[in-house]
Amino acid sequence: MDKYKKAIVLDMDETLEHGMFKKQYSFNEEDLIMVLRPNLDKLINKLKEVKKQGVDIILCTTARDSWVERFLNLKPEFRDLFDKKYTRDNEKEWREYCKEKYPIEYQAQKENINLEKLKPITTFGYDSVLYIDDNKIDNIRLKMLFEIGEGKLKKDVTHFTAFGFYGGRVEWIDMLVYEKLAKINIEFSQILEEYIEKERNNKGCEMMCLAIDKFVNKEFKIGLNLIDDDYVEENNIFNKKLEILQERLENLSDKLKNEVEKDILDLSEYEVNKILNTDKKYPYEGIEVKQI
Repeated sequence: MDKYKKAIVLDMDETLEHGMFKKQYSFNEEDLIMVLRPNLDKLINKLKEVKKQGVDIILCTTARDSWVERFLNLKPEFRDLFDKKYTRDNEKEWREYCKEKYPIEYQAQKENINLEKLKPITTFGYDSVLYIDDNKIDNIRLKMLFEIGEGKLKKDVTHFTAFGFYGGRVEWIDMLVYEKLAKINIEFSQILEEYIEKERNNKGCEMMCLAIDKFVNKEFKIGLNLIDDDYVEENNIFNKKLEILQERLENLSDKLKNEVEKDILDLSEYEVNKILNTDKKYPYEGIEVKQI
């Protein structure tokens, strides 16, 4: 058994899910729709596997408990996976940097390093930690923390952004218009179907699984390991394909809109509410692109 205590610390927003506003200029949770990142089942299976090897799984998010509960209702398999859940509602358990218990984080605050969203590596009590969090600024903060704690911070830390998930490149309101266009034009329908399929095959969870395998199997080594570069080329290729499909949709939709009656494309309040009033288990859930 590995003598080092290991943990995987998972962020939530833009890592496991995305919160989409259904009302412009509103920042209330009740005006948000949650969209789960595609292929979470692959990540769940991998986490179950490493949990059996003694690796703890921690959820650490600045979201409220109510938002976490919405996530767990959509993906209840995570309920038994998390050994601990740190949220904004119990932040005093994990974000209080007192000098006696957490001198390195305390010193960082004295030096005006913003730790507001940084996961506090010395408060979790693990020797080896993998952080999966879309926040790229954490890379800079972690570097600073290791510099401040040089010789004292005997931690093996890996950070991976997993290239944040933002719910899909096409706005959902535009997607409702595209759905109408797909029903009157077979070329548009084919492109849209290809685009949605590509979005639903987001590679983030597969990359997380690979990162987890490397983390679990690596030898303990004090220091900071930033691994985005290991996957950036694959992510760029994926995004480029999405970009090309999105551009084709936009160009063809502009042509089609000039050829059809305006009332065909008008969205009723019922159509919008039907889509935008429920959380989604995958991108563009509820959009029908097959021709009628």
